[in-house]
Amino acid sequence: MVSNCLNPACRVPFSHARDGRFFSVDRQLAHHQNQAPDHQPEQYWLCGPCSQLLKVVVEDGEIKTVPIDLECSTLAG
Repeated sequence: MVSNCLNPACRVPFSHARDGRFFSVDRQLAHHQNQAPDHQPEQYWLCGPCSQLLKVVVEDGEIKTVPIDLECSTLAG
């Protein structure tokens, strides 16, 4: 259950789905040696202001927020 903005510098409480942006991250779960790993989607939320500046990524198995590459997004638009 999403309860706060994922940005550790913000942590504003979640109140409405229309304010901000949800991110679905497919995290791979390790199993025993002879089993294939499972994938379990996890939901994260960034509040409106944070979602304009940050995105959610997985780096080294950890969920993190990183700045949106504004240079690339302005070239695409």
